Amino acid sequence: MAPVPVRNVSLSHYVTRGRVPVRACNDNGHLDGLPIWRMALAICAVPVVSALVILSILM
Repeated sequence: MAPVPVRNVSLSHYVTRGRVPVRACNDNGHLDGLPIWRMALAICAVPVVSALVILSILM
């Protein structure tokens, strides 16, 4: 029996998308670029929203 010719397998036939760029596993963004007033606004908004929720439940 004659040997079967071997086909060359090319990876490009199977790859449909390009490679995803490498990213650090702990890359959560930089907090240095966040203005301080946004953080202060968020900290002050929590008690106000909590008080509104409590008042709406009591009424």
